[in-house]
Amino acid sequence: MVFSERAAQSSPGSRNMLLKNLTPGSCASGTVTNITDFGVFVDLGGVEGLVHVSEISWGRVQHPSEVVQLGEQVIVYVIQVDPKRARVALSLKRLFPNPWETAEERYFPGQIAEAVITSIVPFGAFARLEEGLDGLIHVSEIAQNDESDESGCLLEGQQVKVRILHVDASKQRLGLSLKLNGERV
Repeated sequence: MVFSERAAQSSPGSRNMLLKNLTPGSCASGTVTNITDFGVFVDLGGVEGLVHVSEISWGRVQHPSEVVQLGEQVIVYVIQVDPKRARVALSLKRLFPNPWETAEERYFPGQIAEAVITSIVPFGAFARLEEGLDGLIHVSEIAQNDESDESGCLLEGQQVKVRILHVDASKQRLGLSLKLNGERV
């Protein structure tokens, strides 16, 4: 009995050979075969690997379908290979530098930067300086006239100027403010 159409299409022994030749740290080419809430499955030529949602981008990903499409050809980074269980862990984001590695070189306290509001939360808002670098604007750092609803003046997707309060790359934390001497930046 054949339980996998993909395995049936590949020549005998090629699946084991492919699993043997895939090595962590290498790159491979494949086709997106399935997109789920938790990740993306990529056919590497007879073996399917998973790109977990946390390995798709350095930035936040609401759903993997925002980044890849079914049938799309992609280059992936091989994280782990388990030949016994025929499992391959893959990454898309590791093909690009981690923006936090150089964040403290590019951003510093007091600097004014452009940002995009990515989400509004009860304690403030999150804003993205660049892909993978999101910071918190605490409610106390949002200047506005009506103090009853601190974040009411902000909308997701809105472009704003922010003042950088602190950058802690080791903890991937970024503190931002919309205030400059008590007024909006």
